[in-house]
Amino acid sequence: MDFEWINKLISNLPETSVTRKNLIEIAGYPKWENVNSNLLAFYFDEKEEHGFNRLFLSSLLDLYEVKEGVEIQRELFETDFTVDREVPTNKGGRIDIVIRDESIENDESENSSWSIIVENKLFADLYNNLTEYWESIDSESKFGVVLSVNPIKIDRKLKKRNVKFINILHKELVEKVMQNLSDYYLESNDLHLLYLKEYIMNIKSYYRDNNKIKEMDTALKLFHENKQDIEIFKNKDMDLLKHISRIVFNIFEDMGFPPYSRKDSSKSKHFQIKDDYSKLSQTLQDNIDIAKKFRFWINLGRLRYDDTFKAIFELHGSKNTIYGDSLKNKLDEENLFTNNILKGGGGKSGSGYQHILNISLPLGDFSEVGFDIRLKEIVQNELFNNGLIDKTILELKNIIETE
Repeated sequence: MDFEWINKLISNLPETSVTRKNLIEIAGYPKWENVNSNLLAFYFDEKEEHGFNRLFLSSLLDLYEVKEGVEIQRELFETDFTVDREVPTNKGGRIDIVIRDESIENDESENSSWSIIVENKLFADLYNNLTEYWESIDSESKFGVVLSVNPIKIDRKLKKRNVKFINILHKELVEKVMQNLSDYYLESNDLHLLYLKEYIMNIKSYYRDNNKIKEMDTALKLFHENKQDIEIFKNKDMDLLKHISRIVFNIFEDMGFPPYSRKDSSKSKHFQIKDDYSKLSQTLQDNIDIAKKFRFWINLGRLRYDDTFKAIFELHGSKNTIYGDSLKNKLDEENLFTNNILKGGGGKSGSGYQHILNISLPLGDFSEVGFDIRLKEIVQNELFNNGLIDKTILELKNIIETE
């Protein structure tokens, strides 16, 4: 069968990247608008303990200038200011965040000299009445921002009514913050620098997820285009697994460790001594009660792709695994571990299983003798004929008897 099409398919598949989880994601609030708004309000507030001063405000003003193609009179914004959440509108609505100078607090009869109205959107549509928001905030100078993950079109009719809202993406804001951070770095709090990194990572995860969706859409389209070849390949892959499984079943049955079941479509399986002891070595037959405390776990699936036989020889049952650490130490003292037979690491004392031998046997070239003959030869020579399994059984026997 010609598998050349696979190379073409793989070359067209989009690359995917794996990134670590951030603290907000771990806490379970990565896409909650309310949580995001609380964090934004915290970062916009220059009086908060983070020490970033006006980092977020300056970054927002920078973006406004770029988006609108204007130069803001920055001295207007040099006054002290407040940051308020859930500010009520004249008609009972709620504005996510309002940033404004403090004059309105000093004299409620006066308008603030400036304010910024922030409507925060993550993935929801813009259904809010921006005109109501605009008319509810009295300032001599003001503008509105719709912060969103994806671009949102602001109704052009608003500008005709002198309602000045622009759209800024969350990624644009955090990128600008990162650009400006060096000016505020020395005065900032070290712990909050770490928190800021987590916040920015969470924002970036929104776009990572969007990219992931696009990547998977591309992959799905390619799979649709190659569905017949992929189905043939999947069937061949399963046929190969079953072929390998039957070979391994026969080999270990001949060694006295038949498979727990003969289902040949499993990617891994346990092999352990049953009622027929005739194929076991004389040492194992003489110490059958000890031998039955062990079993093999064999990774059948990997044999389709790696030219290495991988298996685990383990103790099973909580009454038996209590001897696992002592047994591994004894085998280590006897220098029984090699490059291909390593000390097992899985499981633990008193649990349902504990790995004793971590087996990794390269097969080499089997094109002349055949896979089945080559595998049987290696398993026999590396595990049974050299007495490795027998020695492991006897070491456990000695440990138990000397308790």
